[in-house]
Amino acid sequence: MIRREDLVPLSSLEAFVPTIDSLEEICGWLGTFRERLREARAEDRVPLEATVQNLEARFQMRRAELS
Repeated sequence: MIRREDLVPLSSLEAFVPTIDSLEEICGWLGTFRERLREARAEDRVPLEATVQNLEARFQMRRAELS
């Protein structure tokens, strides 16, 4: 059986969002998860949306801390 990439289970980053510290790293992961969200099947959208929202909040918080 051949596994297609779009059938691979998504890894969860939710527990690690607070540990991502640099703006560069946050932006990189945010782009990755936005792309995953764009390509996601309907049943995978909810956890991905939550991760994107957590990353966006972390980005705003870190940006405010560094200003």
